[in-house]
Amino acid sequence: MSDLQQIVMSVPGVVIGFAFHEYAHAQVATWFGDDTPRLQGRLTLNPLAHLDPIGTLLLLLAGFGWAKPVMVNTARLRPRILGDIAVSLAGVAMNFILAVIFLLLYTMANRGMLGWSHPVLSGTFWLAMTMNIILVGFNLLPIPPLDGFRVAQYLLPAGSHELVHNLYRFGPLLLIILFATDILDLAPVYNAIYRAVTFVAWPIGRLL
Repeated sequence: MSDLQQIVMSVPGVVIGFAFHEYAHAQVATWFGDDTPRLQGRLTLNPLAHLDPIGTLLLLLAGFGWAKPVMVNTARLRPRILGDIAVSLAGVAMNFILAVIFLLLYTMANRGMLGWSHPVLSGTFWLAMTMNIILVGFNLLPIPPLDGFRVAQYLLPAGSHELVHNLYRFGPLLLIILFATDILDLAPVYNAIYRAVTFVAWPIGRLL
C-alpha cells in the first residue's frame, strides 16, 4: 500500500472521529445545562462544523492533530465539576466506541458479510479504527489543552490556579516539542487501548 493510498483511506476515520468527538463534547455539555455549543452551531454531526484544516492534515500525516474545540461555559454546568469531567471525557469515550464499531466492520468485511469484499474496504475500516485509537490516546494526555488535562487539573492541590494558567499558556508549545522531537512514545498507550477495544469487540464479534 502506497503512502498516498493509506492517507486517502485514513480520511473517513479522521473525519468521522473528529466530528463525533466534538459532537460528544457539545451534546454532554448541553445535557449538563450549557447551551453554548448549540448556540455556536456545534450540536451537529456535520464535519464542516468541527474540522480544522491544519489539524486534520497533521493527524493524517503526522499522527497527531486537532479539530475546532467546542466552547463550553463551565460556570453553567450543573454540577460544575462533574459536568466538566463528563464533557471532557465524552470525546474520548465516543472515539473508543467508534474504534470498537470499526473493528467489528473490519471483521465483517473480511468475512464478506457487507455484500462487497475488497482489501480497500477492510483496510479503510482498519485505518478508521486506528485513527480513533490515536484520538483516544492523544486526547487523554494530561497536557493542556487536551481533554486529559481538564480531568487531571482537579487532582492538583487547592490554590494551583496560577500553575494551571501557565500550563494552558505553554501546553500547546510543549505538545509540539514532544511530537517534533519524538521524545513522547505513545505506542504502549495505543497498544493498551487496542487491547481494550478488542476485549470489548470480541464477544460481539462472536455473534456475527
